[in-house]
Amino acid sequence: MSSTSDRPLLDAIDADVAAHLCTRRAALARGALAGGTLGAAFALGSVPVALAALARDAGAQGADVTGVLEFALILEIFEDEFYKAVLGTSASAAQNAAFAPVRALVPPAALASLQQIQRHEASHVAFLRAQGAMNRLNLSATSFDFTGARGAGNGPFARATRELPFLLLVAQAAEDTGVRAYKGQAANLRTNPTALEAALRIHSVEARHAARIRRLRRAAGASAVKFSGTVTGGGAAAAGAGDIASPPAGAVTALQAIYAGQGLAAQGGVTLASLPNLPAGMDAGAFGEAFDEPLTRAQVRDIVQPFFIPDIPA
Repeated sequence: MSSTSDRPLLDAIDADVAAHLCTRRAALARGALAGGTLGAAFALGSVPVALAALARDAGAQGADVTGVLEFALILEIFEDEFYKAVLGTSASAAQNAAFAPVRALVPPAALASLQQIQRHEASHVAFLRAQGAMNRLNLSATSFDFTGARGAGNGPFARATRELPFLLLVAQAAEDTGVRAYKGQAANLRTNPTALEAALRIHSVEARHAARIRRLRRAAGASAVKFSGTVTGGGAAAAGAGDIASPPAGAVTALQAIYAGQGLAAQGGVTLASLPNLPAGMDAGAFGEAFDEPLTRAQVRDIVQPFFIPDIPA
């Protein structure tokens, strides 16, 4: 993974990511964790990559960290294979064929972004494996049912193979699930406060991937999606699914789980009313947008299991 290949990837996802990465990398350079591996992780701008690097640089390859990395690998293989199927580059001819109808509807600019995001996911998979994370489920291109029916091929997300708005909604939901999942798993680094702080800083960069998908959705006509990329409210409404006509009940249920609790307007006992000197016009909705709620491993497993044919261990 060279810096030459990383640079256009980050540029394609978000124009000012590099500036943020440089700022964060410079901050860590003043601390003990700024090793070469960690610097490479910052260049990739990835939570799972950074968790692996932090674990190695801090000498923290304990059971908890290993569990974090291997759970991250499960999610990254899923996302990598999803984007490959969408792009028609999967090792499974059946997966490529399934997404052929919607692939023909993807505008060139959106296609370029999806290609770059897929490369990013592939680099996450490779890096996690290099750090010792094992693909214990033997996941491959044929391990997934992207309709959400665990192999039956007729799940509530089948419309993603035919409808561009539905496809982009699914991509956004997958990225948002990852953001919340990594924040939830960060607690396993609590014994190393410096590593934990650094991982959570990188977490904000991973969220930019989800923001990019939102911009693609806006370009495709999803007026309910914010250009800012922020999540407003909780449940299915937080997904900005107003452009999806008659969404299947199963998809709505999944979105409710993915965005559950995102509308909370209190964090650690702090509420909007308890904060002094707030800007004029600040309301509970804006306050809630300032936080990403974590998802537990069990919650993430329940969300993604329908897309996996093998059982994900508890």
